[in-house]
Amino acid sequence: MNHYDSYVIYPQEAFTYLIVGLCLTMIAYVIIQLGRKQVTQIIMSNGVGEGRDNRVFINKIWAQGEKIANKVFLFLLAILVIIAIFDLGMALRLLNPIIFLGMTGYWFLDIVHDEGEDKAKIDLEPQNNKLRYFLRLIDSRRHPFSLPLVLFIIIVLTFLLSKYFGFSLSLETSGNPYYVMSLPAGTFITAGLVFACSFIYIFQHGDFFGIRQANQSDYKVMRIHFGELIICGATFFIWLLILIVALFTSY
Repeated sequence: MNHYDSYVIYPQEAFTYLIVGLCLTMIAYVIIQLGRKQVTQIIMSNGVGEGRDNRVFINKIWAQGEKIANKVFLFLLAILVIIAIFDLGMALRLLNPIIFLGMTGYWFLDIVHDEGEDKAKIDLEPQNNKLRYFLRLIDSRRHPFSLPLVLFIIIVLTFLLSKYFGFSLSLETSGNPYYVMSLPAGTFITAGLVFACSFIYIFQHGDFFGIRQANQSDYKVMRIHFGELIICGATFFIWLLILIVALFTSY
């Protein structure tokens, strides 16, 4: 996305990766649905053996989150400064994957750690039936096809097909963007929300890396919806405006 203007047409591998990703998502969804039909009993035995839950370790990390985050930030900053001395371009290219891993790691810890019984029992469902139905439709605990994932796929398809059909998107990948942010930047942050919704769905329905299944509270889901409202909303309207301008200028 950051090198959109350098492509005459995207290679076929880009379409293949997208199709493979969608197929893997569908396969994972089917596996989880089949697994929900099997009744399993987890034997808890003093935190060892089959009943060991790594959530206890995650809670300890979350409790010292600020101290650990500061140390990790200083370490990464020192590494980037050293790399920048020898190769400034490489240091700048490493910023995006580091930020993305940071977002993903934060969402992982935030969703996995125990919130306490008070927040876990909060019922945030609205009284209005239509609004309640809409929130259940986009609830990340019910299915993996979240709003950020759908928007991300739509934008990626737009990138790929725009080159294929011969119209160009004005992405403003250099300089100050005309909108509140560039479309690649919005898509980048949206990808982080995709992981957040995926973690919600995974831990709602099964074990993952030794972290036991647990019901995800309305409080966690509404926090993600708040992020979706800001990030996905802005990204969607920027994508829509750019697409409309591209279509009108190409004909």
